[in-house]
Amino acid sequence: MNRTFKTAVVALAATLGLMTGAGPVTADPVAVNERVSKALVFLLVQFTGQVQIPFTDGAAWSEDVSAGALCTGYIVDPTGFVATAGHCVNVSDDSLKNEIREQAVIALAKKQNRDATWASNIYRRAVSEAWPVRGAGGDGEKPTVSVKAKQASGPNQVIREWTTLQVVASQAFRDGDNAILKINSAPGQLTALPIAKDVPKTGESITSVGFPSQVRKVSDDITLPQPSFKTGTVSSRQQNPSGVAQTEVSATLGKGMSGGPTVNAAGEVIGTNSMKTVSSDETSEFGFITDNVALRLYLQNNGVALAAPEEEGSGLNMWIWLGPLIGLLALILIVGLVLGLRRKPKSGPPNFGGGGGPGGGGSPFGGPTAPQGIGQFGAPTPPAQPSGFPPPSPQPGFGTPPPQSGPSFGQPGFPPPGQQPGYPGSQFGR
Repeated sequence: MNRTFKTAVVALAATLGLMTGAGPVTADPVAVNERVSKALVFLLVQFTGQVQIPFTDGAAWSEDVSAGALCTGYIVDPTGFVATAGHCVNVSDDSLKNEIREQAVIALAKKQNRDATWASNIYRRAVSEAWPVRGAGGDGEKPTVSVKAKQASGPNQVIREWTTLQVVASQAFRDGDNAILKINSAPGQLTALPIAKDVPKTGESITSVGFPSQVRKVSDDITLPQPSFKTGTVSSRQQNPSGVAQTEVSATLGKGMSGGPTVNAAGEVIGTNSMKTVSSDETSEFGFITDNVALRLYLQNNGVALAAPEEEGSGLNMWIWLGPLIGLLALILIVGLVLGLRRKPKSGPPNFGGGGGPGGGGSPFGGPTAPQGIGQFGAPTPPAQPSGFPPPSPQPGFGTPPPQSGPSFGQPGFPPPGQQPGYPGSQFGR
């Protein structure tokens, strides 16, 4: 009896140990995506400037011309700070100046009734000669930028109307490609995403999020598209020619997702969607995001109070409640078995009384008395075995898992400028 009880206690302890220590707590992917979607914003960016055109009778500045961009951003501080890619808003970017030059040539071609061939040749000349570009209305030496934000419709929408954002700081593409925006008057309680402290490891599962333009093409013109969540893994850690760290990811990064977050399994940002490259045969794409360690420092240096990561076990893991429940059921089962064993009569051959042989201790049929340990049919009686079932194994966890549109910007009708950032790859926010 004591042996049986001890076995039951050991089984119970093992069961409870398995239930309460069922591996590390991992976030539910659906809950992570839900939190990320609350922090996402759709960015409508417009650059305005003037271009100095060298006419035969002397140089003259063009009228104001504009170029547009569609990007993604994400809230990093509930007071209204938003992170995005630097090339989405940086007015010093050479590719942006080329877009302004292109729009000036388009306007000139229309004014003089020129054809596309003439305009293409003039545009190439504007790029090669680096025609000067200045701000709207001649104000400043750089184009003027205007940024508006809105969130996709649904239960997570807080920013329901197009809201103007201030550009707090931005980096050139080659210097890190980070930017910080600010909503000066938040319309409600904002959800911020935490930035991971540790460098992501190769093979780590990630999700890249944003508003790809290809999805917007199949949505209606009245509502904003819902964000896309592209899963993948960390492929490698690289450096650009300027020595700036980047993380390569296998998730598909489409145009328009630039500036969106890439998060790990815990929902922490490991980088901002930055660029992609395409193989020469156009069969393979390679996506890159900014470095999370540099991003943390950049945000903190510009007055951003970083959001704290989700605490482990904050309702994202079933073992918080399922473990104790299974342990309780195991306890009830084992106690029941122990009590049942206590009431069970001892096994052995029936006692028919004395008789037969001398001494009155013989068998009822007059034969010799069976040796101790021999059952009524002559077979040895097996030793008693501890009863009860082995502790149940842990159960597996649950499975992993639009508002008024803004102004429309015309698409360029000319060949690419040919002047890209100083290393392979293309920005995909504009």
